[in-house]
Amino acid sequence: MKLPGDLDGEQTLLVVSFHQRQRSLVGSWRGLASDLCDRFEHFAYYELVVVGSRRGMLPPSSSGGMTPTNARTSRHENTLLLSVDKQAFRRRLGIIDEETIYAFLVEGDRVVRQEAGVLTPSTADALESLLRAYRDDKGRSGGAASPGESSS
Repeated sequence: MKLPGDLDGEQTLLVVSFHQRQRSLVGSWRGLASDLCDRFEHFAYYELVVVGSRRGMLPPSSSGGMTPTNARTSRHENTLLLSVDKQAFRRRLGIIDEETIYAFLVEGDRVVRQEAGVLTPSTADALESLLRAYRDDKGRSGGAASPGESSS
C-alpha cells in the first residue's frame, strides 16, 4: 500500500500514534471520525500505528514502541501498521517527537490541516467545517463522484 495515494476518501483523516500508551488519545478522535464518515461520503479515516524498522526488524517491546502484537490486539478495521524509519517519517511530516499523537487531514497528497494531541471541541468544529466546505464547493462545481465516494 502506498500512502496517501491508496487511501479511500477525497479528504482523509490520518491519526498517527507511536506508543501503546497513546491509544486513549487516538480513541478521542475515533467517535468523531466515525460520525463524519457516516455524514460525508467523500471522507475517510485511518489510524496509523508507526513502529520503527531496522533492516526489516521491529524494535523490541522494551523500547516503549508498539509491537505488531500490541497493534493487532488494539486496532480497529481502519488501522494500518507502518513499519518505517521513524526518524525519516517524522521529518517528512514535520513531527517533532513521539510523545503525543498527530492528526492530519489530507486531500490528495497534500496535508491541509495538522493537529497534535487529544481532540478538542474547537478542533472537531474546524474539521467538520472543512469537510462541509469541501462538499459544498464540490456540489457547486458539479463534480462527479470520485473514488471513495458514492454517487447516490
